Amino acid sequence: MLVGLISVGAIAFLLTGTPGSQQTSTLSCNTEDPSLLVGSFTADQSTSLTYTVNVHNGQSQAVTLASYTLGTQLYSINVAIAAGQNGTFTTVQDPNSESSIPVKTSCGNQIMSANYTEDIAPRSTIFEDSTSAVVDLQNNGTGTTTLSSYYVTDSSGNQYTLASWNGPSLAPNSVTTTTFSIGSSCSQCTLHGSAFTFTSGNQYTITMETGRGNIFTFTVNFTSGHHYSIVLQVGFGSTAH
Repeated sequence: MLVGLISVGAIAFLLTGTPGSQQTSTLSCNTEDPSLLVGSFTADQSTSLTYTVNVHNGQSQAVTLASYTLGTQLYSINVAIAAGQNGTFTTVQDPNSESSIPVKTSCGNQIMSANYTEDIAPRSTIFEDSTSAVVDLQNNGTGTTTLSSYYVTDSSGNQYTLASWNGPSLAPNSVTTTTFSIGSSCSQCTLHGSAFTFTSGNQYTITMETGRGNIFTFTVNFTSGHHYSIVLQVGFGSTAH
């Protein structure tokens, strides 16, 4: 009985027994490496109580996803993923909060897709001039994160805000160099309080918000000779540590 939905090539069926056999060659199953299949999922924003599951195929051969499990219930899918590519499907509606979703390939190998987490940490900062701070941001999370706004605050509480920022997308396990501008270098920034610039001997707080609403805050001490120290804080709504 069809109870699922069609999304990005995935067709979900409620199974009362074992998943139907897949037409998979013995050779490809012998060389399939589940350690190169990485899964993650997020709550779907368009359909209530469903999850969007993403699987990256790091192999040099194609793979077919054949089923997934929610709680104790097994569902059948048919999602082909080319070598080096990502495959995505949307689950049926599930009233429970899932921390992991097991996914099986047509060869019977299981992938544990973990809940999506955002985890951004600064690695280094360079003050290019009095209105631009360049920060290397590392994404330690499980998926790509997009920055949507930032706030730069001085020790007196004065703040520059760029609320609608077409910020960079940070791929997981990678470092992205990002520029935070204030004053004359940021015509779209809104000033709250008195104008300020980056000045040696002062401390500044940079707060970033992601497209999912998670907030990450770190402080930078701008000392003589452009030495610095960084302290990372995690704001409300963030799952990072």
